[in-house]
Amino acid sequence: MNPELKEIAAGQGGVVSTRQACVAGYTQEQIRERLADGRWERVRYGQYAERQELVGLAPWERQLARHRLLVHAAMNSMKPGSAVVSHHSALVQYGVPVWRADLSEVQLTRTTGRSGVKAGVRHHRGLLGRADVMQVDGLATTSLARAVVEAAARTSFEAAVVSLDAALRHPAMNADDLRRLVDVTECWPGGPTIRSALAFATPLSESAGESRLRVLMHNQGLPEPELQVVFDDGDGFVARVDFHFADHGAVVEFDGLAKYADGSRDTLIQEKLREDRLRALGLELVRVTWPELDPPHRLAARIRGAFARSRRTALAG
Repeated sequence: MNPELKEIAAGQGGVVSTRQACVAGYTQEQIRERLADGRWERVRYGQYAERQELVGLAPWERQLARHRLLVHAAMNSMKPGSAVVSHHSALVQYGVPVWRADLSEVQLTRTTGRSGVKAGVRHHRGLLGRADVMQVDGLATTSLARAVVEAAARTSFEAAVVSLDAALRHPAMNADDLRRLVDVTECWPGGPTIRSALAFATPLSESAGESRLRVLMHNQGLPEPELQVVFDDGDGFVARVDFHFADHGAVVEFDGLAKYADGSRDTLIQEKLREDRLRALGLELVRVTWPELDPPHRLAARIRGAFARSRRTALAG
């Protein structure tokens, strides 16, 4: 893109319209040439971006990057002031994790016009007060509190908790606004999911994996654990663990494996020493990775097995 169009794109998440490209000096033929040779890509009809190199990103990061482009393209297609980014699209704008959301579909709340799905955009109709709208990355976006309850109303309990746990840690979260919206949404379809997810959510769950694991343990009838518990021994700090079942002498940790990404021997040795020190405190340790979240009953059986081993050790001692 020439400097004029590049500056426009920078303020719109990398997206420009046909009209903006033409005003910046491009002909229709030049636009077609850039699309044909791969310098540009069509994000949606009449909306373009320079082709992004996403090969180095994890699959979910590529999906999120693509969704942000789709959001900017959809909003750039709308009449100014006629729509607000909402639901899971707003959560993506805030950087809040979403689980099992259809990221091929952009979610907007219309202040004018009809609701429905058109060209990959789901248009909602809603009454938004001044407190319900913020500016995020240059786009009118529902407040984080509004976005998280809207998304919760249209998804599962598990997915709602994943987003709510993260939203409660986010600096944009307004607790008073969230309490107000709980009352507003009482009669919404999905209202029970909103209330149950809010009652269960906690900022102490520090990743999507931890949130999913916490929901799994709850659904499988396991006792409620303490979160982010610190352990020390005679040599000082040992670890801060994700979940501690104090009455069962066990700790459970979700392991996203990111800390092992460098593959270094020192990292593996330090982790082994940490585990040895936790076991020396009389604790059974269960590590959980993403693939082990399914099927849930099998993981629950592993955790109950750790409880049983801890009891046998205590009796033997």
